Amino acid sequence: MESKTTVYETSDWKGGLARFFRRLWASIALLSESRIALVGLIIFIIIIFVSLTAPWLATHDPLEGDFLNINASSSREHWLGTDNLGRDIWSRLVYGAQNAMLVSFTVVPLGLILGVILGGIPGYYGGRVDNIMMRFTDAALSFPGLVLFMAILAILGPGLWQVILALILGGTASLVRFTRGLVLAERERDYVKAAKLIGEHNLRILFMQVIPNVSSPLIVMATVRLGGTLLVFAGLTYLGLGPPPPEPSWGLMLNEARDLMETAPWVAVYPGLAIFITVLGVNLLGDGLRDVLDPRLTEK
Repeated sequence: MESKTTVYETSDWKGGLARFFRRLWASIALLSESRIALVGLIIFIIIIFVSLTAPWLATHDPLEGDFLNINASSSREHWLGTDNLGRDIWSRLVYGAQNAMLVSFTVVPLGLILGVILGGIPGYYGGRVDNIMMRFTDAALSFPGLVLFMAILAILGPGLWQVILALILGGTASLVRFTRGLVLAERERDYVKAAKLIGEHNLRILFMQVIPNVSSPLIVMATVRLGGTLLVFAGLTYLGLGPPPPEPSWGLMLNEARDLMETAPWVAVYPGLAIFITVLGVNLLGDGLRDVLDPRLTEK
């Protein structure tokens, strides 16, 4: 009777959510054990702060040009100089951070939710559902990532929200496969069998017990995908498939500066540095989390 009560309590939806958030908080707390992750977290927090306070940090309207200071170098009025239309580079960078963070914090969580649902259910149930879903996943993964995103955007058209949708649709397949692998291994554990014996619903077992228990690698996977999402977004905007001009975006700023590398290199250097530093911070955070949370790495 006691074992029945214990299993039932762990399958309660409040208990499952509590376990997930406890593990998320523990993951954040463990960052203090990894200097790499701590450095990455600090960089990432700074970028988030810049994106949230862009209206106050910007010194000029990012869309307004100063035609008396075209391609001007750094000065007291324009801290990082101006571009080929006289627009303040610093102001465009901080507003570009808004778009980058909006894309990251929309694409990665929604992609993770879809990956958990579309990978967890087939992985848990197996059989025909699993076979059908894996064939769709194999088909999606057979395309090079950038080509797939461009094909989706060819249908949807350019734009910020179109890019977000394309990144979610095109990037979910790998998350589906990753989640399926975790669930396949976890569904054979004793606590899952015990929950089935007392008559727990399969979906309840999956989402209230199995998924919270594999949340650590999912958290690491989501963190690592932030950097990849930022790079792909920058690449798509560089190709003109993101927010239309004159909307500030780091990739678009690089595109506009491609003919100015010799005459005004700072126009390209600063957005390139913004992309580099942000992706570096996210990757350091993801690597540090992986080192802390993956027991297979700590055993070696």
